[in-house]
Amino acid sequence: MNKQAFAFFVLCASLLVGSAALAGKLKVGDKAPDFMLRDREGNMHRLSDVAFKGKETSYRKKKKVLIDFFRTDCKPCMQELPEIIKFHGKHKDKVQVLMIALLEEKGGRDKLNNWLKANKLPFPVLVDAYETVAKKYIVDGETLSLPSIFFIDENGIVRAQLVGLKKDLETELGGALGTAVQ
Repeated sequence: MNKQAFAFFVLCASLLVGSAALAGKLKVGDKAPDFMLRDREGNMHRLSDVAFKGKETSYRKKKKVLIDFFRTDCKPCMQELPEIIKFHGKHKDKVQVLMIALLEEKGGRDKLNNWLKANKLPFPVLVDAYETVAKKYIVDGETLSLPSIFFIDENGIVRAQLVGLKKDLETELGGALGTAVQ
């Protein structure tokens, strides 16, 4: 292959990958993109530490994961929070709840820190300061849809995706919970 043909091939491949990334909003049945984010205490959390393909071992246990994307200025996110806490209380042995905080444009980190000091949560709150994880999960074009919840099985597959305020999370997740969680 000559240099011009190779350059054309690379350009076409880049365009295909780029357009697929823009059009490829995450769907139920897709493999959940792995991520690494820190919580406020600086602890690193990876999705693939709890939801992964293959067998679990004595030192690496599998769990289902509920990911909730939110921002402190999102009123529906705050209204939904008691439902997330209730869900965590009922399913904490089988489901890892991870809240992923997106920062407001002005003073976002300070606002989040103040909010977290006032609201002690029983599960990790991870900070997606540059929205790198949000872009993989909830960005549709240039729009972020909040609140957004993803329920991921122990093998890392998206089993439910919920957008908007949910007043009964248990019912909304329905069959995605499966009998293993009951």
